[in-house]
Amino acid sequence: MTGPERGYAEVLGLVRQLPLLGAVARVARRAVRRQASAERLPDAQIEVLRTVEAHPGIGPRAVAERLQLVPNTVSTIVGELVRAGLLRRDRDRSDRRAARLYLTEEAVDRLAAWVAAGDEVLSAALLSLDEADRRALDRAMPALRRLLDALEEVDREAEGEDADAGDTAHRASPRGTTKGPSDSGSRSTSASTP
Repeated sequence: MTGPERGYAEVLGLVRQLPLLGAVARVARRAVRRQASAERLPDAQIEVLRTVEAHPGIGPRAVAERLQLVPNTVSTIVGELVRAGLLRRDRDRSDRRAARLYLTEEAVDRLAAWVAAGDEVLSAALLSLDEADRRALDRAMPALRRLLDALEEVDREAEGEDADAGDTAHRASPRGTTKGPSDSGSRSTSASTP
């Protein structure tokens, strides 16, 4: 086996193990939900709340862009969170058509409870590993962050190609009625534990 073939085989071996990361995130979320005493929220709602927490005053469209969700999906989630008393939607003073989102005190408390539950669950799991495993995980974190960056770049490039294809299809249409590819579903790259 030549050098490039060996390199590809090693990469393919890693590719086939990456679903393990998703499984770890899913099991961690489930364990945190069980530990948290607060009423359980769907993951999508938690992601929206965390985005607003990190960017107070953000608009719904910007939330959708950050989470790579369809704007209508975020609009629905925001409405649910406002009705539940977890989000406050204020009108932008400079543009009355635009909305600005803020956490309510209840949302701040609930997110803090999620963080505390997550700290407890994940700390216990990590402490059950030996020191060598914990060191190996710690050393892997920078590489995982770079992998996330690389995947996001691939996704952005593919999204740009989809938009270009849509523009071409629109221009090729006899009356300009053909639409480009639509994203009727929603995507989220976040695998963080609530």
